[in-house]
Amino acid sequence: MKRLVHISTMRWLCALAVAWGCATMSLAQDVMRRTLMTIPDSIVPFVNHSMIGELVEFAGRGGTAEVKNKLDGMTSLDSLTQTYAAFSLTQVDKMQLMFLPRTVGDSIICLIHTCYGPEPESTVQFYTMGWQQLSNDEFVAPMTVDQLVQRPDTMDADEFMTLRRLIDPCLVCVVPDPQEKTLTFSLSKPLLNEAEKKAVKSILLQRTVKWNGKTF
Repeated sequence: MKRLVHISTMRWLCALAVAWGCATMSLAQDVMRRTLMTIPDSIVPFVNHSMIGELVEFAGRGGTAEVKNKLDGMTSLDSLTQTYAAFSLTQVDKMQLMFLPRTVGDSIICLIHTCYGPEPESTVQFYTMGWQQLSNDEFVAPMTVDQLVQRPDTMDADEFMTLRRLIDPCLVCVVPDPQEKTLTFSLSKPLLNEAEKKAVKSILLQRTVKWNGKTF
């Protein structure tokens, strides 16, 4: 009899744990959904809140999350988790949103816009959970060309400087990793022919910075 009671109690505790886990996950997903539903028009002027609501609903049902935007093009929600969302706003404009937990205070939003024209150029901005913009200087240092290139040991200084001067204008692409909470910076290669791109590739670096609860 005691064994049956014990088994019954264990099953009840397991069911309670599963229910608690589901409720916690649902609550976390609701935070992301509410955040997306309150995104300012200034950030996505050609996608209104009704369109975003449709995208979130379609994604929640496991369907194709795509709507016609105000430019008569298509906007899609490509990924949606508890802490990350990725949009294809247009064919050449991508937006990624990542929650960053802080050691002190509420989480903040890291928003990455990338325009492909055709080489990718990204901007990174930070916001409170209520979409109040924060200063980038507080969270990530700007990446310059000199931080994203390096002269190989086998290359002489003159050749390196010749290739270095080809990187103009400086366009930086940023790729987030929502699992590791990192940002990876790399240089794009606009206005270069294929031979120049191949040559410049030999001096390019990628730099990855990791969120530590306060800054990258």
